[in-house]
Amino acid sequence: MLNEPSQQIKEQIYKFYIQIFESSFDVQKKKNLLTSIAGWEEWSWRVVGISVRAVGKILDQKGHARVKSELVRDHFFQGRSVTYNNMLKTKLNFEDYWKEFWDNDRTILMTKDEHNKISTDKFTGLWENISDKVFEIDWKLGNFKSNKVAGFHFTKQKEGFFVLQNFEFKVEKKTDNSNSGEEFYYVKKKGY
Repeated sequence: MLNEPSQQIKEQIYKFYIQIFESSFDVQKKKNLLTSIAGWEEWSWRVVGISVRAVGKILDQKGHARVKSELVRDHFFQGRSVTYNNMLKTKLNFEDYWKEFWDNDRTILMTKDEHNKISTDKFTGLWENISDKVFEIDWKLGNFKSNKVAGFHFTKQKEGFFVLQNFEFKVEKKTDNSNSGEEFYYVKKKGY
């Protein structure tokens, strides 16, 4: 089980934030440093949901880790750049800093195609009813946690098995007649 970082770690991260905020570095360097101070921890970029299409990709590969290259964690709720701009606009006290960071470090595991279209889809309203497109997952179970250097953890034995056990019977495969290049697509079954 994963947990939120300890109070001591939160306070250490906040001290770095203050140093970065007060530095003379340009904005982009400050954003890069903000990424570094809280990145690559088991709890960072925590996955709180998985898209139906990501479930479908994992099912198509029978949970095999080779599917990982087709998946990304997306800061769906608020982009990191927006979060960092909020943090750099005005110096935040500890509580406000942690709330801004923690609330907006949540991610959704989705396909690369979904990720590449996310700005357009959000704008045109295709993601308005997220509950039709995403299953909630408990990030504390430790699935899809951050690797120590880059990316996220995915093995057939852990994450693949988790998806097969929890979502295989909650989706259905449909024939795609839209000429989108996909033969099939997945949708949530009613009641899930």
